[in-house]
Amino acid sequence: MTEIHGRDGAWRPSPPPSVGTEIFTDEFVEELRRAGDDPADAAVTTFFEATDAGHAELFTKLAMSSAGAVADEDLPGIGPFVNELEPWPDWAEPELVREGQRVFGDWGPQLGMGLFMASIPADYAFAKGVQALGLTTRLTRNPKRRFVETGQMIIDAMTPGALEAGGRGYRAVRHVRLLHASVRHVLQHPVQIEELGAEAVAPWDESLGLPISQLELLGTLFSFNVMGIEALQRTGVTLSQREAEAYVHVWNLVGHQIGIRNDLLPLSLADSQSLWDVRRKKEYGPTDVGKELTAAAISCMQELFSFTHLPGLPASGIRHYLGDDTADILGVPPADWTRSFFSFLARTDRSLGRTLAQTPAVRSMTAALGRRMWKAFEAYGRQGERPSFEVTDELRQAWGLGS
Repeated sequence: MTEIHGRDGAWRPSPPPSVGTEIFTDEFVEELRRAGDDPADAAVTTFFEATDAGHAELFTKLAMSSAGAVADEDLPGIGPFVNELEPWPDWAEPELVREGQRVFGDWGPQLGMGLFMASIPADYAFAKGVQALGLTTRLTRNPKRRFVETGQMIIDAMTPGALEAGGRGYRAVRHVRLLHASVRHVLQHPVQIEELGAEAVAPWDESLGLPISQLELLGTLFSFNVMGIEALQRTGVTLSQREAEAYVHVWNLVGHQIGIRNDLLPLSLADSQSLWDVRRKKEYGPTDVGKELTAAAISCMQELFSFTHLPGLPASGIRHYLGDDTADILGVPPADWTRSFFSFLARTDRSLGRTLAQTPAVRSMTAALGRRMWKAFEAYGRQGERPSFEVTDELRQAWGLGS
């Protein structure tokens, strides 16, 4: 690991070498489309072999395990997988991970806006990859759940120190990894799908590859790290090269922990951007499923942003962050006057620059809107005194959310 000299005089590690883009030939990409996550898939198979549980019970117990309502040790296959303390890969650099999490701590309100108006909808434009997401949504009958669960995983993973083996973020990511394996299992067993209370579906189309394959995991990784940085730029925030690489680095670690194969990581910002651009050009296309999920996402955001009394805000935001071409693929309604609102916010925040992160007294309208969004997530779906979503104390303090 080489080192670079920082502005404060400290010697700091440079990002590890990227695996590069040369291996990602069309033939190799097709192999990845048919590759799953062997350890997580084996854990789910063990669960079914060791119990009389059905698919509905698996999803229920996964949710209970994630919330801490059932002991992982009581779940054959599942518990040992969650509790395994897997060391970081050799390329993971602790200081870069901390810096990447610090970027999220500095810009989380703005990043939150981009993640939910850009990162998640961007995945819906992949004509093949979106099919598994659509079927999963039908199984849960709750299209808004993906927003809440994804937001919670991001909060858990980006909290300082949380990705250490056994930490909050580490465990959250491993639960999501098991959820992916469960989806792969259930979609390949259509006879059992009806026990989930969902309508019968046709057998999985093998031409689509494997549900939530290695290729789709990579695409989701890019939608969070590359799209996150692009979204920040569209809010008027420009990261330094090191900050951007650190943000990509921490997401590389999350990608590793969520089951992306060792030979596919780490990827630098430039290589991630290059691969993301190529896959979008080759695989984006309009689908009924993509439009359906986007409509559900807009509905969810309208609910979360109801305090603004601007129902056109989510559609305008998606068009602002993703551009009209992708928004048209997703069937996003035309932007109303609120699109100029986003442009105004970006110009204002750009003029303030790094003062936004370094001086809490300076008010950023984008950050204020983002903070209200995170608070709305916490209020969303409360059951009794326990929220179904919570911002960690460290990030709550960093963003000034109060108690």
